[in-house]
Amino acid sequence: MNEESSKKVKFIGLLLLSSLTYAQIKGQVNDELGFPSQDVEIKVKNQDQTFYTDENGHFSIDLPLGTILIINGLEYKVDHYDLGIIDLKSKSENIDLDIVVVKSIFEAPQSAGTTTLKGDDLKNLNPSTSIDQLLSGKVSGLSSQAQNGAPGSNANVVIRGAIGLNGGVKNPLYVVDGTYLSAADIVALNPNDVEEVKVLKDASQVAIYGSRGANGVILITTKRAKKNEGVISYSSRVGFGENLGFKNINLMNGHQFLNFQNEISQLKDLETGRSLGLGVARSQEEINRLSQYAHNWKDDIFKRSVISSHYLTFNKNDGETAQSFSLGYDQDNGTVEFYKGFERITSSINISSKMKDWLRYGIDINGAYTKRDLPSDVYNFSSPFTNIYLNYPYASVYELDEAGNVKLDETGAPIYNSNVNILQNPVLDQMKYTDAEYRNFRLFGSGFLEADLTEKLTFRTTFGARYNRNQFESFVSPLAFVSKNRGTGGSKADIGDDRFAYNWRNEFNYINKFDLHTLRFTLASEYSNEKNYNVTLRSEGYPSGDKSVQSLANRILNSSLTNRWEEARFGYLGAVSYDYNRKFFLDFYFRRDGSSLAGLEKQYGNFWGASVTWDVAREDFLKGNQYLTGLKLKASYGEVGDDSSIARYINQAYVNLKGNYGGNTTAIPPRYAIDPKMTWETNRKLNVGAEFDFFKHIVTGSFAYFNDNRKNFIFRTLLPIESGDLSKTVNAGEITSKGIELDLNIAAISQKNFKLSFYGNLTSVNYKINELNGKDELLIGTGDEISPSMIHVKGQSPYQFRLVRYVGINPENGKNLYLDKDGHITEEYRAEDAVATGKTPLPKLYGGFGLNTHFYGFDISADFTYSLGAYMYNYTYRDLTNAPMNFNQVVEANDFWRNPGDHAKFGRPTTLGEQESTKYLEKSNYVMFRNLSIGYTFTELLKNTFIKNLRLYAQVQNLALWTKYHGDPVSATGSQSMMSVGDAGYVSGSYSLFTYPQVRTYSLGFNITF
Repeated sequence: MNEESSKKVKFIGLLLLSSLTYAQIKGQVNDELGFPSQDVEIKVKNQDQTFYTDENGHFSIDLPLGTILIINGLEYKVDHYDLGIIDLKSKSENIDLDIVVVKSIFEAPQSAGTTTLKGDDLKNLNPSTSIDQLLSGKVSGLSSQAQNGAPGSNANVVIRGAIGLNGGVKNPLYVVDGTYLSAADIVALNPNDVEEVKVLKDASQVAIYGSRGANGVILITTKRAKKNEGVISYSSRVGFGENLGFKNINLMNGHQFLNFQNEISQLKDLETGRSLGLGVARSQEEINRLSQYAHNWKDDIFKRSVISSHYLTFNKNDGETAQSFSLGYDQDNGTVEFYKGFERITSSINISSKMKDWLRYGIDINGAYTKRDLPSDVYNFSSPFTNIYLNYPYASVYELDEAGNVKLDETGAPIYNSNVNILQNPVLDQMKYTDAEYRNFRLFGSGFLEADLTEKLTFRTTFGARYNRNQFESFVSPLAFVSKNRGTGGSKADIGDDRFAYNWRNEFNYINKFDLHTLRFTLASEYSNEKNYNVTLRSEGYPSGDKSVQSLANRILNSSLTNRWEEARFGYLGAVSYDYNRKFFLDFYFRRDGSSLAGLEKQYGNFWGASVTWDVAREDFLKGNQYLTGLKLKASYGEVGDDSSIARYINQAYVNLKGNYGGNTTAIPPRYAIDPKMTWETNRKLNVGAEFDFFKHIVTGSFAYFNDNRKNFIFRTLLPIESGDLSKTVNAGEITSKGIELDLNIAAISQKNFKLSFYGNLTSVNYKINELNGKDELLIGTGDEISPSMIHVKGQSPYQFRLVRYVGINPENGKNLYLDKDGHITEEYRAEDAVATGKTPLPKLYGGFGLNTHFYGFDISADFTYSLGAYMYNYTYRDLTNAPMNFNQVVEANDFWRNPGDHAKFGRPTTLGEQESTKYLEKSNYVMFRNLSIGYTFTELLKNTFIKNLRLYAQVQNLALWTKYHGDPVSATGSQSMMSVGDAGYVSGSYSLFTYPQVRTYSLGFNITF
């Protein structure tokens, strides 16, 4: 045989070998009723490949013989070219354990208005971040705004613009494997444990959860062992972080600031000729001498953070019992000197078992211990963030003697320079000699027992509970400058909370299938209870800086106290679900709830929801359509109640025994009148939408229109003076929030070794106040002294900034120009000229977008988030352009009016400084490059080894922020030390101050499975 013939034979042999290795595998999938099922997901086991059946239930896939397919939880070995008809109603021995469990209606509501994220959608995001932040930009209708950039911080999560009229954040309910968690608790959940996240938005769904679900529900399912699975997985990641800093802020250096101070010290009153007394006059020689000490305070106060994460899991499922165990450790020491940041240890165990063919049980237990020490971000010079931007850039860190040497104290430690700001407070001294740590132990979980009473009737009882042990310990050493300055001899605060909450559900589910009809009835009851005990102990006077137990203190302060509270809820639920031939779906829910928070005469309320879905693609007129290959139309309407704004015991009479007079305990009656008829806030919710699929899964997505009408808000109103100067809490007010949601996914390329897809989502929300407790306008009371003035106006958007309108600078004299209340231009600033501006901190458009690609083992993902249409009051920039305050300034502050005819950026400095006006009300629009991940998964190299999967990756979080805002438009809370989410008047994103900046992180990691 010649060489050419030999080549031909080899080529033909390779073709034959190829045909034996890969084949065109085909089959048909039928539903439970025996009809062809469209869009059934078909996965290839242990590979990243997913396929779908067509409109006739058919599939045709190029795969090697011996491959295992997973179809609706069942495993099928490919040993024939034609698999024939696969009937999903068959009880195959390969079926996963969780498939045979009849799911509770609380865990598997109908899909109208639901957004579902799998663990794979979240795996590329930073696992040391809480799950609430990972949802940012991933779900339409959901806004997730980090409170600040501190490690371990929570996010303010709002679904479909849920707001009240008294401030605060209307957080959704988190349900983790049947256990109810609050927004503060969710940081205890390790995102690595998450298998699936469902975001429920419609009244027909959230009505199932009663008042707890009034503002949306986030269902989280943790990972379970699959059928015949016995694997061990380990993930590890290490990296570092650095502050993004404040955007568009360019501080003066020492030389610039000294010259600026010197120039404004020469300014005189234009009318009297007297010196304005601004700045500090210095000779050029003195300026040059001080300039040699110039430095950037960021270098002294900030550091690079060190990040590490480790996660280990064991999964085993023998067909009768499934068991999972995980152990995780996350550490991020933060970017501020002297602080340890955030540390978390998590563990979980999940067991589910089929004891008999008719009896099943499951247990899920999660535990977490977290430690967090954070610097103060209070608005004064006790905050390192304030010092970084406002300290004198020419002031040395330590005190220096005449020879320029650092001075030492009696212990031999360097003495920090106090002459670094106008209050002469050396913040680095305070940071070094202050220990403030939050410690939290959380244990939460649930257990269920489910029994088939008959072939069609199932009973299920579920008990969920959580225990929180919170401790805050703060110690200011007697060696600290502030202790010496105030003469306290050191101080200590210990604050502890002991909290236990549980919920117990019992439900009967009846399911009957006949001909083309499926009918389900559910009857359920639920009781929940939460108790809290608090201890606060404060003291002063300590003998040394290394002994900080309260027993060593010289005096216990009167602010020490204990308190406790309890609240309870009870409800009944009835639900009916019907579907016809998997084309038409009807769902109806009714729930009656009682709450201990409401008035005694109005403790119970009735709430309901209904939905309808039409799967148009299953109709004959769409079969075979090559363009529109999937279409579902959905609508729902319902009413839910919300008791989250009702203060505990506000509807019960009690006497305050706190305090003493002449050595005797005082008894002070409350300053409010009880209203036994005060009841729930109510929310009527309408949703109309569609899910679509074009070109056989190339373009998929969903669209929804929603209209939420909230009324009976909780207001505190003053009673006539003759009542004894009392106030009363009443139900009043109404607001409508309506908008649209759009989710879009594009599979641009879908080949065996190359896949490229894009995703994007947007949410647009508009608000209107319909009724305002009988008033046309209502000023919003705030819980701190810094929040900008805000107002509600009937017929307009809520939370409008109420400010004096700034219109520019008079080029002839350099004075600021304003509009008075009637719209006339004036040079006189008067607080009474403040008006509603029509601008609010509520974004009009927000969402996210990104891409995912796989190429011969490599994977790349990129995620972006954005927010448009909101405004934020900028205290940061106001302080940095406010010459009389003697703070460091931004470079452009030197662009002030000097001579008639000047068109400068800032007016002529005055003794009054910059006033609160629209001059510092800025758009907080931004786009953030949230995540970039690049990885490689080994396949061929690991064949015939004990390693099932290995992926290496590199990742960057918060790569870039694009904004015109001066500072940080992303953080929701201007100062956590001055105002927290639960305070009256808190409005997310209403103002920016000097707080923990956003952090960019770089990390390397790997995931391995055995």
